[in-house]
Formats: sequence, structure tokens, C-alpha cells
Amino acid sequence: MIKKTFKEILGIDDDDYKIIEMIEKNPNITHSDIAHEIEKSQPAVGARIIKLERKSLLTKQVGFNIKKVDIKVAIVFISTKDVESIVEKIIHCPFINHAFKISGEFNLLCFIAASDLQTIEKLVDLCFRKDPNVINVKTNILIESVHDFVVPIDFEIEKFDYHSNSCGADCNLNVNLPKYKFEKEKEEEAE
Repeated sequence: MIKKTFKEILGIDDDDYKIIEMIEKNPNITHSDIAHEIEKSQPAVGARIIKLERKSLLTKQVGFNIKKVDIKVAIVFISTKDVESIVEKIIHCPFINHAFKISGEFNLLCFIAASDLQTIEKLVDLCFRKDPNVINVKTNILIESVHDFVVPIDFEIEKFDYHSNSCGADCNLNVNLPKYKFEKEKEEEAE
């Protein structure tokens, strides 16, 4: 079996490869500097960058760099009976920064960021430990990032009250809130 290179798998040439490398090393590099380095025109570089963005090989992500900002991050491993039902619940959750389906003992991996560990622990309890579809949960707190790693942040996390028994009325999980509360709100909205 012949092993494919990244360039072959990604469908890029040497110039695309160099552009990606240069932008990874210096995200603020100018098109002019790239053009000079790869001996192409500035418009040609711009066109290649647009092509790489459309292929999702170059993206811009706004967030905080775990390596440089003192925000608590938990890496949560979840073993579920039905991973799709949990994914459906958390897909729009503002508190879960990244989620991955994985193989092995656990079938879901989530990154949760907050300003304090109590908030993270309460979220893990509400979102996962209290869900009858969850078999096991393992939480690790990130101590230090060896490399730069940007995590998006949703400022809704600041509104979370870890003293309450719910995420709130907008939570997809509707954890520990009586149904009548939502029905009453829907009736009020309809009026």
C-alpha cells in the first residue's frame, strides 16, 4: 500500500503548501511577503488564499489562546449508550467549546471553558452525569498548554449560575426544570 502525503490528501501543490506554512508561522504575514517568497504575483497569492479558505485549509478562529490566558478548561470524556442523542443536546450549547466523537472506552470528548472550576463541575453534572444515557464521565483539568491552542469563547458562560439546578430555559437539555415552566413561557409568547 502506497502511503499518501498530506499534499496529495489535501489536493494542494508546493506553493499552497508554502503559503499554509508561512501563514501558520505568522498569521499576520502580508500577501506581498508571501508573493515575494514563492515568486508569484500578489493577486495570484490572494487567489490561492481564497481557494485554500474555500477548501477549509485556512481558517480564522477568534477566541482565547489557552497557552496565554488564565481561563479554566476541562477536557471531559463521556461514554454514552447513544452518542448521537448527547451530540444533539450539546451541539448549540454555549458552554461546550469543542466536542469530538471518538473511539475507545469513551465515545465523546468535550472541551469546557469557564472562569472557575465550580462552574465547570456543575456543567458536567448537569449536562452529562445526570443524563441516563451517559454511562461514565471522566473530567481532566488542563494545567498548561504546551502549544498555542485557540478556543472560541461564548460569553454566555458568565451568565451561568452554578448554584442553580439548571442551565436555564434556553438550554437544549432542559435539565431539572419542570415542564410547566416552558409551557407557561410558550403560552405567554403566543399571546
